[in-house]
Amino acid sequence: MFRTGMHNTIPVTVAKGVFCLFLLHTGTVRAAESGAPGAPIWGAQVKVSRGVVSIERDGQRYPGIVGARLKEKDVIQTGGNGSVGIMFNDNSTLSLGPDAEVLLQRYAYDSTTYMGAFDAYIKRGTVSVQAGNIAKQAPEAMRMVTPKSEVTGTAKNYVVSVGE
Repeated sequence: MFRTGMHNTIPVTVAKGVFCLFLLHTGTVRAAESGAPGAPIWGAQVKVSRGVVSIERDGQRYPGIVGARLKEKDVIQTGGNGSVGIMFNDNSTLSLGPDAEVLLQRYAYDSTTYMGAFDAYIKRGTVSVQAGNIAKQAPEAMRMVTPKSEVTGTAKNYVVSVGE
């Protein structure tokens, strides 16, 4: 009924190894998300992506796929058939329609105090904005800037359209 010898040792050893790898991976992910020195500060994540969507970061272009993380200074672009939905750490959302381009100029958020700053430059296209905790705490802390205007204040949901 009970086995002895090498048959029981191999599964236990493999299980211990897998568990150690899990702990190592979990620690690495937490270090990257906690703002450890040298770790990127992620402020948002792509939740919906259709058609051609790209993210430009530090001169490199990446596909804007579901799950892609965004940070300050990233540029999000959609093609003629593209659209993307982005959720930020403060529960703000941006939805970009076709042929849109947005630069995340500044994004900082403290989840304990709900204080922060959110500035985006909408270069072209149609962008739907739903304000999150940053704007609820301090309405002037969230700004959407276009080539000809600036939107800030107590609006919770709005759409900005910038033509060429």
